[in-house]
Amino acid sequence: MAKEARELEQAFLASLAEETGATLAEWMQLLESAGLQKNNEIVKWLKSERNFNHMQASMLAGIFLNDGEPVFHYPTLFRKLFAGKDQQRPLYDAIADNLQAALPSILFIPTKTYVSLEDDRVFGCAKINKTNIRVGLDLGDEPFGDYVQKGVGLGAMPNITHMIQLSDIAQIDDRLAAYTRQAYERAHSP
Repeated sequence: MAKEARELEQAFLASLAEETGATLAEWMQLLESAGLQKNNEIVKWLKSERNFNHMQASMLAGIFLNDGEPVFHYPTLFRKLFAGKDQQRPLYDAIADNLQAALPSILFIPTKTYVSLEDDRVFGCAKINKTNIRVGLDLGDEPFGDYVQKGVGLGAMPNITHMIQLSDIAQIDDRLAAYTRQAYERAHSP
């Protein structure tokens, strides 16, 4: 899902100057001088005054309100996810290394509130908190227990049913990779 949104945004930016006659920087200056501050008023103005379609107007408004940066720029999204939680970066990196070793095709796609775990389909997420990282997974009817708990506070899609809460690198073991593989296979089964 996040991957497709990024691809749409990139395609929009690649054709912006050709389709509108102005570069991104020029649009940012124009919106700044228009004095518009809210998403809906920017979208409405772009549609009525500049003949943008709704998707184009929404994308440009999102970029403007993101300090002129693409909304789905991965380094910016990762930086924002870890803002005030820098101490969690080594734990996140260890989790990512563990999962990448188990599933080499896994993609870690940052969103505004979590990191999506996906390949062809989304099968999990990682929610970075100040005191822990919750790895949310689609495990269906898997029983809840001490290690694999009911998924709460993940900010992800409703199909993410379970979570593994980690607060220390020492907690990362083969179980994390095994449950992640189970969620992957569940999401990718026919």
